[in-house]
Amino acid sequence: MIPFAEELPIRPCAARRHRREQICNVRPPIIPCQRHLRRELDTMAKPQFAALAGIRWVYFPKFATNASVTHYEEPCLTSIPSELVARVSAVAAGFVEPIAELTAVVASIPAPTNDESERAAFVSETFMRLGYADVTTDELSDVIGRIPGQRGSPALLLAGHTDTVFPRETPIEVTRNGDILAGPGIGDNSLSVAAVALVGQALKQLEYKPAVDIFVTGNVGEEGLGDLRGMRAVMDALPQLGAAIAVEGHSLGRVTNRAVGSRRLRVTVTGPGGHSWGDAGRPSAIHELARIVTTLDGIDLANDPKTSLNVGIFTGGISVNTIAPEAVAVIDMRSVSASSLASLVTEVEHRIGEAVVAGISVAVEVVGDRPAGALPSESSLAPIAVEVLAALGMDAVCDASSTDANIPIGRGIPSMCIGLTTGGNVHRVDEYIRVRPIATGFTQLLLNTILVTEALARGELPRQTLT
Repeated sequence: MIPFAEELPIRPCAARRHRREQICNVRPPIIPCQRHLRRELDTMAKPQFAALAGIRWVYFPKFATNASVTHYEEPCLTSIPSELVARVSAVAAGFVEPIAELTAVVASIPAPTNDESERAAFVSETFMRLGYADVTTDELSDVIGRIPGQRGSPALLLAGHTDTVFPRETPIEVTRNGDILAGPGIGDNSLSVAAVALVGQALKQLEYKPAVDIFVTGNVGEEGLGDLRGMRAVMDALPQLGAAIAVEGHSLGRVTNRAVGSRRLRVTVTGPGGHSWGDAGRPSAIHELARIVTTLDGIDLANDPKTSLNVGIFTGGISVNTIAPEAVAVIDMRSVSASSLASLVTEVEHRIGEAVVAGISVAVEVVGDRPAGALPSESSLAPIAVEVLAALGMDAVCDASSTDANIPIGRGIPSMCIGLTTGGNVHRVDEYIRVRPIATGFTQLLLNTILVTEALARGELPRQTLT
């Protein structure tokens, strides 16, 4: 858990930079430094953004590959202009309570994965009320709005998924007790839907005209067997996207810049069934599926890159004295490496295919497929996010996870996932978030939005090949 920003020690610049490089394995962009900064004569229209005018983001050509960090002869300033940070922080502070209030409303609307239409209708109404252009809702219930920029592309996408892990019949009670806001799905991911929705209003208060179009979405299908279907559809609908930021309510200070890929299989075994005594000797679907699972448990899994296999669901049978006519297992395979994941999938499918028993049939269905991989660190969004958090007095923790960012990362589009606050009890009905740190989280979101759009406009975030 990341402490409140105001409770974090502010390290000297060089020490903080050293720590960031150790944790995130990236070299940050240089902003601004006499030895590395190119200043152009053009200036932006609003004086509060003059510090950004003409700045070219300069990335180190190489990044650290382990915990040891190379130090350059002269330390370079890496802090974002203080005037910009102060201005954005002041505006973000005024949005804390509106975000909390909107979060409570969003959370009160049921939105189980694959059944998000009711919440989508509210998000669409909210986007239109807040003045977004071209608000649309697709057949999956993904809602998209646009903030017009000075040019249309390459555009930035801000995404907050609308679905939750809770069934529709789950009682929903949202409560506020001082700094604690609690309720099912309050942080995962109602908070992010609210924060993303209010980005447009915040940019208006900043009098900032984006350099490129910014699209916002409340997308479906991020959780469980939703298989990121909403993010896939949004990315397909917006080919002009040049970068994407997925937003989660929890884990302020985390920057997810590597995609944990997964393949999920539903294995269904069927047999003749019968009475356990009268038809003794007939093959049981449960017995045969258990044998398959046992063979899968014997697969050697790679530790580096980390790769996992789990049978998370196993069901079947009719009664205690019935030979099971059917049994079903759902298998989850994961890895940070696309090649390691592919090798595991091949081995699992081979072992399942070897299960040949008279009177038994085995069917395999792919129910989840999320891409794995990472983009080159020196040209991704991670260095920007690391510097934003540093400007707010926080050390970034870069990690690998399975988020909506998997889809754009898998397509070579610079992307990441960031968190907005602290809290706990994720995926429980008593989930909670802290309201006070939203000020820091929303400031982070706005700064990343501004800096990424500027980098996109300068052509400094090209599509990449996965590593």
